[in-house]
Amino acid sequence: MFNYKKFENDIVTAMESSLRKWAKKYDDIYILSLDCSRDMESIGIAANTRQYLSEQADMDSDDYWYYKYCEEEWELNDAGGLLEEISSYMNQYVEENDEKFTDPETFEYLEAFDEHCDQMIETCEEAVKRFRQLIHQDFPDLLLTFHIREYLDGEERAEFFAAVNSKEAAEEYAEHIDEFN
Repeated sequence: MFNYKKFENDIVTAMESSLRKWAKKYDDIYILSLDCSRDMESIGIAANTRQYLSEQADMDSDDYWYYKYCEEEWELNDAGGLLEEISSYMNQYVEENDEKFTDPETFEYLEAFDEHCDQMIETCEEAVKRFRQLIHQDFPDLLLTFHIREYLDGEERAEFFAAVNSKEAAEEYAEHIDEFN
């Protein structure tokens, strides 16, 4: 059985470690995202700085919102240390349950995988919410996101963004989601 509580606790610890490490070098981090692979085998963290954003696009540019909110275009990425350990046990669990998770003929995910995936998403979201509470005093304006490439739709992403960020930020994110999702 996968230990979802340990997974949640490890994510919070890893996010805090990455943010504090980056904050020593960069004083203009404005956004941080927890990034999970669709196959539930790995996890990472991405962040961006205002300086890097300004180097990519001007605020009145057509590409501005894409560079502001698209995790794949951000400057900072981390998948090492504790994140590597987390990814290792995520991967191990999926491999150990391959027959239960994937149809051997069609290679499509089965209901057992879908249930695991749903629980992983819920756990990741809870971890980000806990992380928000943990860092709010030191980083009150830091935006937080949760991302699974080509899986979560814009509405799901905007709904979660609204749950962990200010109303104004959530409105901006939702207004421009089609430009970066």
